[in-house]
Amino acid sequence: MTGFPDRDGGDPGGGGADPQEPLLRQPPGYLDAPPGAFAQIRRRAARRRRARAAVGGLAAAVVLTGSVYLAGALAPHGSDHAVSPPASDSPTTTAPPLPTATRQTTREPSATPATGRRTSDARGGAGTATGRTATSTPAKGGGATGSASPATTPMCATSQLTASLGGGDAGAGSLFRYLLLTNHSSTTCHLTGYPGLSMLDAKGGRIGAPADRQPMDYAPVVLRPGESASDTIHTVNQQGSCLPASTKLRIYPPGNTAWLDFAGRVTDCDDLFTVTPFVAGRTGNPPS
Repeated sequence: MTGFPDRDGGDPGGGGADPQEPLLRQPPGYLDAPPGAFAQIRRRAARRRRARAAVGGLAAAVVLTGSVYLAGALAPHGSDHAVSPPASDSPTTTAPPLPTATRQTTREPSATPATGRRTSDARGGAGTATGRTATSTPAKGGGATGSASPATTPMCATSQLTASLGGGDAGAGSLFRYLLLTNHSSTTCHLTGYPGLSMLDAKGGRIGAPADRQPMDYAPVVLRPGESASDTIHTVNQQGSCLPASTKLRIYPPGNTAWLDFAGRVTDCDDLFTVTPFVAGRTGNPPS
């Protein structure tokens, strides 16, 4: 059964084929594509491929540019900080040298001592002074004269120097002692900047912290054989709490890792113990 009357006359009345059968049984068939449709589809596909290729090229260019910029940003840059080697020398004692620290900014001397604990260099060095560099002029007692200059003389090594305490001064509760370095060798040399300075007890143990650096202008000091340079130790006279008085002092001349121990009585009171840079002469800095 197909649901339609049989073509051979299934009608019991014998009336023949149904005239509507050709309409109900349309022959199968398919519509043809419009003319030029496949060419249009190919053109669209080609445009899409070109667009994808252009987008991919742009993305690759962006990634490459970003990589070059990032590599340049992360590349290490050189430092313009120059470090000069210290003068070659050997220690004059067997005790180990104190550790090296960076330059410290310290207090200006005043009639009223400052408070608070300090940190400072344990070894000598030129350091960096605040403000412009001044020219050192010879003071009474010897100094740089004549044609010798730092450019033509080496830095003084510890083995060329003798350390001692000179005179002093006092005022407004402050005490000032002059620290001397004398060139006992037969060779002219120069000193530049601050020493490292510590107080020692009778057994060689350190008392308190090393001296702070009092910010001041400085310049190289040329020492011919027998000439001296000096700086000023600043403390206060029995104010606040005081550490035990020193029996000896230990000095690291500027630019040296070797030290000198010498007799000297200094007392750190109210946490004030500073030193100035060296100048020519034997009357401290500033010369008196």
